[in-house]
Amino acid sequence: MTDDKFFERLREDARPLQYDGDDFLAARIAARVRERVTARPPTVAQLLAAWMRPVAASLAALVLSVTIGLTWSQQHQEPTPEPGISSNPIEVAMAGELYGVDD
Repeated sequence: MTDDKFFERLREDARPLQYDGDDFLAARIAARVRERVTARPPTVAQLLAAWMRPVAASLAALVLSVTIGLTWSQQHQEPTPEPGISSNPIEVAMAGELYGVDD
């Protein structure tokens, strides 16, 4: 297929997708351009606020999910017995003899 036939077929296929603007399209575009040109640039505080809000929201979501996860895992964890003196006897070896605390 040559390039000419390809582009002709592409144009024919894209013709139904073409957007024909209404009568007020040029007026709306001009109004948007005028608004952007005459608008004041954002202040430093506005720029920082626009940058910090998503960061703060992400951090809050992360902290909330970690808190819920830790709480859930601690509630559903089986208690493990703490090793005490009774489970680990103390033994001392002196002169080839083995002595225990309970002896």
